[in-house]
Amino acid sequence: MTTSSSNLLDSSKSSASSPKSPGLTSLPASDVVFDKATVEKAIDQLAVRLNVDLHNANPIFVAVLHGGLPFTADLMMRFQGCCELAYVHVGRYGHGTTGGELTWHVEPTADLTGRTVVYVDDVLDRGETLAALRTRAQELGAKQVLAAVLVRKAVDDCASHADYIALESPNLFLFGHGMDIDGQWRNLPEIRAVHGA
Repeated sequence: MTTSSSNLLDSSKSSASSPKSPGLTSLPASDVVFDKATVEKAIDQLAVRLNVDLHNANPIFVAVLHGGLPFTADLMMRFQGCCELAYVHVGRYGHGTTGGELTWHVEPTADLTGRTVVYVDDVLDRGETLAALRTRAQELGAKQVLAAVLVRKAVDDCASHADYIALESPNLFLFGHGMDIDGQWRNLPEIRAVHGA
């Protein structure tokens, strides 16, 4: 018997009594901001631009963990040229909903010297993380440093910019498609906004 993902999501709303993990056990009160079809279409359109701009550049796609991992996979599966994959692990949120001091867990895992680097992240809000990543890539000798984000939030005085943006959003607390709430729900195919956050 086959169960659709929408049925699984619907059942998660009513089955809070059957824990799935040590964290959140049911879908938080939230609204869909971008449904699965909208997310997929936006990624398709962004990937076309990447292919046109970087087809012959042999870029290194650097996933910004953890949130950027699903979006990195989305883009790499749509990229038609030669490319490499690396990652970097930095954090500002922990289990909170507002960013704090940047913590470096893992430096970029590839030699960036003379390369076109594309940082891939889930969300751009204040831009402090991306600014630090750009600076570090330049220090490590990257020829060109670009950034692709799944969602750019409408935030004033952003410290950096993204070269490739799939979706634009109001400044809401988002989760799904890589973005989490308390470490959970990165696996949702859609993007949701938490009520009252």
